[in-house]
Formats: sequence, C-alpha cells, structure tokens
Amino acid sequence: MNLKTHTRTFLAAIAICVGLSAPSAQAQLGLQAGFVEAFQPDYMNRDITLFVDFLVLEDWQVPTVESLMQDYTGDFKVGCDGLRDEMKGMKDQIINAGDQGAMGVIMRPINKWIQEKARMKQRFVENLRSVLSDEQQERWPKLERAMRREKELPRGLLSGESVDLRQVSRECDVPPDFMLAAKETLDQYEIGLDAALVARSTQLLASQDKIKEALVAQDYARGLKELELIVATRVALRDLQDSSREKIATAYGDHWGPIFRTKALAAAFPAAYRPSPMIPYFAAALELPGLSPDQITQLNALQVEYVKFYEDWRLRLVTLYRTEEPKKQTEETRRKMTQGNANVEKGPLDPYRPMLDERDAMDEKTREKIAQIVGPELSEQLPGAAKLAAAAQRPMGNGKGKGEGNAPALNAESGGDAPGRSPSENSALSRPTSGGRDKSKSAPPKTAD
Repeated sequence: MNLKTHTRTFLAAIAICVGLSAPSAQAQLGLQAGFVEAFQPDYMNRDITLFVDFLVLEDWQVPTVESLMQDYTGDFKVGCDGLRDEMKGMKDQIINAGDQGAMGVIMRPINKWIQEKARMKQRFVENLRSVLSDEQQERWPKLERAMRREKELPRGLLSGESVDLRQVSRECDVPPDFMLAAKETLDQYEIGLDAALVARSTQLLASQDKIKEALVAQDYARGLKELELIVATRVALRDLQDSSREKIATAYGDHWGPIFRTKALAAAFPAAYRPSPMIPYFAAALELPGLSPDQITQLNALQVEYVKFYEDWRLRLVTLYRTEEPKKQTEETRRKMTQGNANVEKGPLDPYRPMLDERDAMDEKTREKIAQIVGPELSEQLPGAAKLAAAAQRPMGNGKGKGEGNAPALNAESGGDAPGRSPSENSALSRPTSGGRDKSKSAPPKTAD
C-alpha cells in the first residue's frame, strides 16, 4: 500500500507488526476509533490509591482490592498479548486483502478484543463493589468523578483542554482559607468538568464504531462528520476550562487571583505564555556599568513598550490557537475527502508563522533600540554580542561578503534557526544564556533616581 506511518495511533502498532503504515487521513480517523485504548487497561495498580482515598477502604479490604487488581492486570496482559500475536499472524491476510479490504481484516480481531476488554472491566467493577459497605457504595459516584479526571482529562488534544485547575491551585500554594472561600466556585468547576468529560467520552464511544466502518469503506465524508462531533465536545470542554479559570481567579481575590490566572494560562497555552527572552535581556542592559540616568529612563520606557506589545501578542496568539487547533483535528480527513477539487480553498501550511515572525521582528528591533540607547561600547557587553560580532565577520552561505544582508528573524517556537547562524548564536539572541545571565526572576530594574 502507498501509506505513511503515523506513530500516535494503534494503526502504527499494526504497521510495525505487518510491515504496513497508515495514510494520514486514516491515521487521523484512527486516533478517534478506539485503537489506542485497545492496548490500554481501564484500571492500573496506581488506581488503588484512589480506591483507598475516595472509598475510605478498611485495612482488611485493601489486600482484597489488590488481589482483584492483580487478577485483572494478569487477564488484561494475556488478552492484549494474544491480540498482538494474532495481528502478527495476519500479515499475509492483510496484504492479500489489498487496499480496500485490509482495514476490514484488521478490524475483526480488534473489535472482538474491545468487547472482551469491556467485559473484563465490568467484572472487575462488580467484584470490587461486592466487598464494599453501604456507606462506601454511596461514595462510588465521587470515586467515578475522580477516576474520570485521572484517566479522561489527559486525553485532550486542544490547548487548555486537559488542565486540572484544582491542581493548578495546589501548585500556586493558594492558602486553604482562600480555597475554602472559593469552595462554591471550585465545586461548580468540578461538576461542570465532570459533565464535559462525560460528554466527550460518550461521543468518542458513540463515534468509534462509525469511524471504524468509515475506515473500512474509506468513506471520508462519514468519518469527517464523526470527527466534527468529537471536536465539538473538545471545544466545549476547552471553553469550560477557559471560563472556569476566570471565575476561580476572581474568587481567589486580588492577590491570589492573578497568580492563579498566570499559572493556569501557562499550563493551558505554554507556547504563548513562556517567558519572553527579552525580559532578561532588558535586565542585562540595565545592569551595564556607567549608564546615565537618561539612558536608564529610556531603557525602562522601552521595556514598558515591549511588555505591552508582548502581552497583546500573547492574547492574539491564544485567540489564533482557539481558532486553528479545532481545524487541525479534521484537516487531513477533510483534505482526503476534497482531494482533486480545484475549487476548495486551501488554508496556510502554518497559520502561526506570521505571528511568530511578528514577534521575532519585534525582538530584533528592540535589541537594536537597546544597542542604540547604551551606545556602541556598552552594547558589546550585551548577551550574545561577541558571538554576533564573530558571525558578522564570516561569509554568509549565499555568497555575500562579510556583514552583508540583514539576518532573518528567529523562529523560537518552531525550532528553526536563522540561516547563516549556528544554533549557539541563535540561542544568544533568542534565549537568556546560562551562567547567571537569566534575569527573568531578578529584582526590579534600575530607575533614573
């Protein structure tokens, strides 16, 4: 088959077994078809801690639960290994079935195993609940909510979809009395989060069989419809996280609210909310010896101007993430469905590129302004100045002479390096250097007085 490997799906595991790989559209559908979950147990040894904490198990009950878990784990391993062995033995059948029939051959043992896996889960739950008291039975719904947060929350694909805002609160060390004052808001978040997780998992489960049928029939229109239904539940969950973040921040008050909000945004959108390398660069500039009061005033004003730009840039980048990420979840399938249609408008290959270029251009422009303010002698002491001077003396790869041509903007997010510069030289420009130069958490900058 003319196929392309996609290692994030169970189809990639099949590819390893049978020497095949999956086309990108099939891989995108396969991610939502339950293939990955086929190799994942519903319960693991670490879940015993949740059972103990949320059910308040008696000491005599713990060994019984551990024994039930051991039996479940053993049975799951046997069944999972059997599926792998069966798939390995199907190589010839899959190849002989051709492009159209291969997926149907693959589906049969997978569907059979998924049904058996569901029965194993049900048996484990029934055996576990049989040893619980009436009081512990009443605690079961609370355990289920905790299990969903533990197992379902990390399955997010959109930025912010998988954030646990209660965990963020703990990481911020919000005092217990503030959390107690915000208890109603936190409880509403927990209830809303659980409902959103249920809606997402319910839709995933409802779409799995339909997506498998679409894969077998190569019916990309049907597969796209199911993907769009799943993405809608992901967007709803992400939106709940966004609104809850602001409600909780407000409930935490003027001091702890901003701390919580900053931490939560960094967890939801790490690429947008990573610290700017220009902040330690400003700190290094303000520590240069012999600065005049006027130079310090100019640097402080430039820093205020840059921070204002960067905060606005962050907000616009987050807005772009919210718009573009849901599209990404269906683009390969949509492209396959509309293949050959010349009237279909194609989106940009990298929708984030213009914004990253804008940020890089501002960083470069700001460095130039800093150099102009401090003057040529002091600018030689700025981070990365020596490496940039050495790079300027080397011939460029395009045949230009020393120092000719403008260096292109850097691409920190995509990992690309500016042509004509070594990775270490790019690092000197785009990131604070080690050895005490990182001033991102330094004292406030100098002032003219």
